[in-house]
Amino acid sequence: MKLDVQPFWLTGALCASGFGILMLLVKRGYPDYLRRTLEFLGAENLCLGAAYLARYTGAWAGSFVFDVMSSTLVATCLSLEYAAVCELKQQPARAIWTSLPPLAMFVVCVWFAFVHRNITIQLTLVNMISMGMMLLIARALWRVVEGQRLFVDGLTAAAYTLLGVSTGGVVVDYLRAGTFSVEYNFNSSRTVFNNAAAIVTECVVFPLFILMISERLNRDLVVKAMRDPLTGLYNRRAFEEIAFRELSGAARTGLTVSLLVFDVDHLKGVNDARGHAAGDAVLVAAAAVMRSSLRDEDFLCRWGGDEFCALLPHTERDQAQVVIERIHKNFEELKFEFEGQGIEISVSTGMAADESHAKEFASLLKMADGALYRAKQSGRNRFSIAAEESTA
Repeated sequence: MKLDVQPFWLTGALCASGFGILMLLVKRGYPDYLRRTLEFLGAENLCLGAAYLARYTGAWAGSFVFDVMSSTLVATCLSLEYAAVCELKQQPARAIWTSLPPLAMFVVCVWFAFVHRNITIQLTLVNMISMGMMLLIARALWRVVEGQRLFVDGLTAAAYTLLGVSTGGVVVDYLRAGTFSVEYNFNSSRTVFNNAAAIVTECVVFPLFILMISERLNRDLVVKAMRDPLTGLYNRRAFEEIAFRELSGAARTGLTVSLLVFDVDHLKGVNDARGHAAGDAVLVAAAAVMRSSLRDEDFLCRWGGDEFCALLPHTERDQAQVVIERIHKNFEELKFEFEGQGIEISVSTGMAADESHAKEFASLLKMADGALYRAKQSGRNRFSIAAEESTA
C-alpha cells in the first residue's frame, strides 16, 4: 500500500488550530500571567496549524511555501512555547531563544531550497534546530521555582525531552545514511511515522499544559484565600490555623512560642488628614518593616484594620523582646514619604509567651492584647510584655 503523508498534515492542521482557538477563547477568565501563557500557547498552536496547512498545500503551492514557510512556522511555534513556559514559571524569557530559532530556520531553508538546493541537508538542520528548542523547553519546565517543582511540570518536561531525543534520532538516521540526496521522499514510512508521532505528542502536550495552568490557578486561589490583599501578609483566618498548628507542636515538644500584637499609631489621623490612600500606603510600609525584621520561619499577619500579629516559633520571652526592640528601632530609622510629604510611622506592641506550653491561641492573644493596651495607654510607640509590670 502506498503511503501518503498529506492526511496526517491535514489532521495536524485541524488539531493544532482547534487547540489554539480554544486557548484564546478561555484565556479571559485567568489571572494576568496565566492569561499571557494561554495567549502564547494559542498563538503557537495557530502557527503550528498554519505550518501543517502549508505542508499539506505544498504539493501544488510551490517550494517556498513547503520548504521555507512551514519550517519557519515550526521554529516560531517552538519559540512561542518557550515563551509560554517562561511566563508560566514567571521567569524571564531570553530574547535570543524567542527570535534566533525562527531566523536561523528561515536562513537554512532559503539557502538549501534555492541557493544550494538539497532537501535532505535542509531537513537535517531543521530537525537539529527543533531538537535544541525542545530540550530548551524541557529544561525551562524542569526549573525549580520558589523551592518547588510541580509534578505535572516534571511530566511535561519528560514529554519534551522524549520528543527532543526522538527528533535527535531522526538526525542520527540522516547522518548514518552517509548520503544527502537533493530531493526527499516525503511519503516514506519514516516521514509518515514522524508526522503521526508529532500529532500524537501535540495531543498529549496540550492537556499537560492545561493541567499545569489549572494547578497554578488552584494554587493562586488558595494563596488569595490565605493572604491580605493590601499587604500580602497572612490574613486572620490563615493565621489562626497556623497558630493552632504551632501551639499544638509546642505542647508536644516543650518549646516556647511567642505572640506579638502590633497597632500602627495614629493611623486614623493619617486617614483623616491625608486620605485613605495615604493610610493604605502607611500600612504597606509598616508591614514591610515588620516582615524584614522577622526571621523566615516567623509568621506575620494583618489581623484587621491597623492591627498586625506575629507568631515566633521556638522563641523565649527574652528573645522575643530582642525582636520587638529591633522592630521599633527599624521604625525609628524609617523615612517614609507619601506624595512628597513625610509621614512618621510608629507602632505600639504587646507580647505574650506560651511558657507553660498549654495555652490556646485565644488565651495567648488575650494576654498579648492586654499588653498592647498598656503600651498604648502609656503613650504609644512603645511595647509591653504580658505578666510583667515594666514598660519600655
